[in-house]
Amino acid sequence: MVRVLGALTAEVDGAPVSLGGPRPRAVLARLAVADGRMVTDDALIEDVWGDDAPRTALLTLQGYISSLRKALDPATARTGLGARIVVRDGPGYALRLPPGGLDAAVFTTLAAEARTALGRGEPETAARLLDDALALWRGPAYVECLDREFAAPEIARLTALRHGAIEDRAAAALVLGDHTRAVAMAEAHTREHPLRERGWALLAAALYRSGRQGDASTTLRTARRTLADELGADPGPDLVALQDAVLRQDDAGVAAVLPTPATTPSTRRHRRVPVPLTPTVGREDDVRTVTDALRDHRSVTVTGPGGMGKTRLALEVAGRRDDPDGPWFVELAGLPGRSADEAGPDVGADPAGAVATALGVTSGRGVDALVAVLADRRALLVLDNCEHVVDSVAVLVTEILRSCPGMTVLATSRVSLGTPGEFVHETPPLATTGDGPAVELFLARASDATGGAAATEGDRLAAARLCDGLDGMPLAIELAAAQARTLSVQQLLDHLDDRLAVLRGGSRATPRHATMAAAIEWSYRSLTDGEKLLFTELGIFEGGFDLDAVTAVVDRPGAVLDLAPLVEKSLIKALGGHPRRYRMLETLRSYAASVRDDDVTARVRRRHVQWVTDLADAAYVELRGPRAAQWMDRLDREMPNVRAALEHCADDLETHLHIAGGLYWFWYRRGHVAEGLRYLEPAMKARDLPAAVTARAVAGLTITRYLAGDIAGLMESFGRLAEIEPTTVGDPVPRTDALVALAYFEAGAGLVEPALAHAAEAVALAENFGVPSSAAEATMSAGTAWFRAGDPVRAHEFLRRAVDVAAASGYRWCEASSLWLDAKVSLAEHDDDRAVASLLRMLDACEEAADTTSTMVGLMTLAYALFRRGHVEDAAALRAVVDLRSESIGYWPAAMDPVDLGPYVAELTESIPADTAAAAVATARAAAEGRDGTSDLVEDILQRCR
Repeated sequence: MVRVLGALTAEVDGAPVSLGGPRPRAVLARLAVADGRMVTDDALIEDVWGDDAPRTALLTLQGYISSLRKALDPATARTGLGARIVVRDGPGYALRLPPGGLDAAVFTTLAAEARTALGRGEPETAARLLDDALALWRGPAYVECLDREFAAPEIARLTALRHGAIEDRAAAALVLGDHTRAVAMAEAHTREHPLRERGWALLAAALYRSGRQGDASTTLRTARRTLADELGADPGPDLVALQDAVLRQDDAGVAAVLPTPATTPSTRRHRRVPVPLTPTVGREDDVRTVTDALRDHRSVTVTGPGGMGKTRLALEVAGRRDDPDGPWFVELAGLPGRSADEAGPDVGADPAGAVATALGVTSGRGVDALVAVLADRRALLVLDNCEHVVDSVAVLVTEILRSCPGMTVLATSRVSLGTPGEFVHETPPLATTGDGPAVELFLARASDATGGAAATEGDRLAAARLCDGLDGMPLAIELAAAQARTLSVQQLLDHLDDRLAVLRGGSRATPRHATMAAAIEWSYRSLTDGEKLLFTELGIFEGGFDLDAVTAVVDRPGAVLDLAPLVEKSLIKALGGHPRRYRMLETLRSYAASVRDDDVTARVRRRHVQWVTDLADAAYVELRGPRAAQWMDRLDREMPNVRAALEHCADDLETHLHIAGGLYWFWYRRGHVAEGLRYLEPAMKARDLPAAVTARAVAGLTITRYLAGDIAGLMESFGRLAEIEPTTVGDPVPRTDALVALAYFEAGAGLVEPALAHAAEAVALAENFGVPSSAAEATMSAGTAWFRAGDPVRAHEFLRRAVDVAAASGYRWCEASSLWLDAKVSLAEHDDDRAVASLLRMLDACEEAADTTSTMVGLMTLAYALFRRGHVEDAAALRAVVDLRSESIGYWPAAMDPVDLGPYVAELTESIPADTAAAAVATARAAAEGRDGTSDLVEDILQRCR
């Protein structure tokens, strides 16, 4: 057994064992405090050595563990078997004692069983159990670790349980009629712990039952005076009722308030939680999460930006509680906190005084006095709006948790408290789908504002878009709904750009929530000057950003250090992943823009555009290499920033085309045809710009028009590209771009000789300057030219060479496209098996490159190849899948390639039986509704082909 209720000792088979010096004993104590849970190596080193840990601390720790194993489990140590008592568990160690192996655990169990027995009316059993429990104490718990922070909460818990056990023993003696023992125990207990009301109540009751009514009355007056002098508190309802019964010599009254632990008298029951004036909408999952967290954690903090519904969530959780002495709700928003320009602790705040007032304590005497009042209470304490006094609240909560084992704290704050063992729940926005809680909230509040007017289906659709634009933020939604008396839902949606002017009309009783701007200003005022500036600067980003983007756009020494406080204060949301991404809600962005100086806006906007330009340059290269899939994902995330930059530089044609020309490959491969065309069309007006910019943008426009099936537009931009080509002589980068694009479209048009000439020059330039991606593209164009020339042998030769060059350089799109062209050559030769083999390889490359459009092309071509092999149902299924995806993104493969794919699709349409095609469409649509969409359906077909 390991004993911690006094000096730290251990026994094996009844014999004491040596535990070594102070530090190995501290290691054992730390593991005992963890109660079987794993403690990491780092935590052990920190708790045992603190700031004085030597470089060899880990090695020394391992030595201590070895010594403890030999002492506590000598049989295992001798045999060399695996450790059973002090075990390695992941990145740390755990103390796994057998049942009854830790005196603190034995005491806790006995005390709980005794309390239950006393409540069941079994005082003899309770007395015996309590005598056994209290006999385990040989001195203060963890007496050797009184100055170690890790032990403080456990010491406080065990000490409070010991006090309760002593009081339970006195209560058992009183019930058994052993009044003399009850008086003696209660007198000693109140002398040592004069602020515990239950001890005074037991003493007074024992004196009264001993026939000493006068002494009982004097005791109760002494208790009242002591509590008033030490705590500034009036006696609790139990003492007041007991004093009244003693004065009236009411034996039944004394018995009625006789303190027993199993059930709490109704006079102790308090509920001080405001009742919400409107129903709570859409928070059941959050209520469940926070409620579950409160079962396992005594400190839970609900965080989130202003207006996200933290207080409402806390009220809902507290309102469902059934604590013996609560719950209690304390509003801290009115406390004076840090000023806007101050950093450091909120020195003038007094959250303890606010809590004391809520509990009815008549005068504040600081944290210690409050803790004494709460020491034997069992309740949830809700502290609302802690962000501006977070330092003082953290001190208060830490002391409450250490000294009041029955208390649990639920805080709401825009920043976490940082207390030991704190569980943080970040309040999410409400879901904004058409039938989701955000729309339900808006329509319900709008109905209230308009006297119960019913919403139309059009209102519901517009409300979904409105709620999405308001980030699913409950306060913003409610403020918008308050305007429904004046504006229609569509009008509210139309005014989103001026949201801060529209979002007003909230509760007059809570000024900080009367308008959305006021709610945000509450957080903004708490920032330092550096944090305020960074907050306004980061508002320039659309959609999100990462740390590299912050560094590039802000470009201010030390600015990144202010990012963490903005995340902690819920003004920026960290989205996770690697590298971390961050996001500012649109409503917060609007506020940031409203307080940002014009010169700051001009500076960060200019740097934002430059950052996007650099991003486009990097993307042009990366999308043609082995990291294309990662860059496709990255560009998916950064598209809102790209669009913002393109809009901001609309009057700077060179910068606009520089960005668009670098990113056309992304739009092409994602099938975002309309967007790509919109940003690339200005290339046709470009004159007197650098050839590198113009050639790349026009080449991008040409290939995007090809993707769209715009033959007339394709010919126009192709002609413009031919005009530009001579101007690129002597400049290898734009010349290679122009030659590759010309060769590709010349080959497709059957212009074999110019295509081969341009391809050959492009290959030579690319090889000379070490650009294998361009060499692969040019070689693919040459293979296409030979295909159109009717020479399948040379076509296969060049296309296979293009596949090899592309694969070697990691250029999966070119590898996939060359394999697709090779498959078309095979289909023309009626070698369907070879075509299928090429298409399967193509689709593998497309998957690696995250290439949407090429995948669709490959699947449609494979459908035709399978149809020719007689696999009609699989062909129909693939055709249906591609058509379904085309409906979704607006890209149709047959329109892109009317020469080959067009006839393939026409033959499929004419030849596949109508019922087979209809069944395939139904199956594809059903699959699309599932979690994995049509992916499983396609994969099954591909597996049959392999």
